[in-house]
Amino acid sequence: MRIVAISLLSLAVFATGADAQTLYRWVDKNGKVTYSDQPPPKEIKQVEQPRLRSSTIETSGAGYETQKAAQNFPVTLYTTPDCVSECANARDLLTRRGIPFSENRVVTTQDGDSFKKTLGTDKLLFPAMTMGSQKQIGFEADIWHGLLDSAGYPRTAISQAAPPTSSAPAPVAK
Repeated sequence: MRIVAISLLSLAVFATGADAQTLYRWVDKNGKVTYSDQPPPKEIKQVEQPRLRSSTIETSGAGYETQKAAQNFPVTLYTTPDCVSECANARDLLTRRGIPFSENRVVTTQDGDSFKKTLGTDKLLFPAMTMGSQKQIGFEADIWHGLLDSAGYPRTAISQAAPPTSSAPAPVAK
């Protein structure tokens, strides 16, 4: 048991020392490039010590399928300050699926005119969604799921999606 403890202790010491090792690079008289953790022979005059950066891969963003779908079929949610329950349900569906989306709040008459032009309608029904060139007015979960599925968005979020962005001012509390 004591041997195992000593072995583990020495392994821990060597493992922590490996992170702090220096790397040497040099070219010998024959033109051979050598990389080593040991210093070069004394006859080598030009020695480089390359700085190694940490090697990490960011994995906290959206998965590949979500990124690809968002690139090809960006989602915009249209809401109004008066749309509370249905708009919350639509927003929740997008968030639960981990879908990155922007939210446009229709507040002014100009916002309403822009909404009508974008969605090709004379009606102001909310919530509404555009996904690429597809448009959906009114919230019906099954229809929204079908549209998102057809665009290639995954059914469940792999990781936390970025919070929605809004292009209109936030509502003022009364």
